Amino acid sequence: MGALRPILLAVLFWTLLGPVVPALGGDRLTATPDQLRALYVQRLVKYVAWPDGAGPAPGEPFVVAATDPARLRPYFPADGQGDGPRFRLVQWPAECDVLVLAGASRREAAAILQRVADKPVLTITQDPDGPALGAVINFYMQGGRLKLEVSPEAARRAGLAISSRLLQLARIYEGGAR
Repeated sequence: MGALRPILLAVLFWTLLGPVVPALGGDRLTATPDQLRALYVQRLVKYVAWPDGAGPAPGEPFVVAATDPARLRPYFPADGQGDGPRFRLVQWPAECDVLVLAGASRREAAAILQRVADKPVLTITQDPDGPALGAVINFYMQGGRLKLEVSPEAARRAGLAISSRLLQLARIYEGGAR
């Protein structure tokens, strides 16, 4: 018990005083849901492999189609800026590598996901039914944090390979009720 005591005290300290620290002058970073979505999209492509002949050609940007691109546009760097992959944000419907369904009704999302189900497109939703409708990646909130859910079956149908590193961080959707 002697070795556990300092650990338990530290956990207790952060549980009780952790929420107070920002109020005492600590810096707390905040982001809007749209900022987080855009950031995740820009990071997720590094952990997805498209089949041969799909995805962007070497040196070309990822084409990201969104049902509401105006919400995401402020958070995507201008073409050629920033490190890593480049992106071109367009309005859905369009030929794309990544499809973000933000602001779409459930009925509209279901129709769009059905339309691209067998195409090599990384589909991303933020809807409790997103994976059941066929989305590869779904965002969900848990404890005030944005989390990931991945449907390996939807990825397989799209011909996409999801990195094991990403799968370790995500909740896996395997069909059926949660």
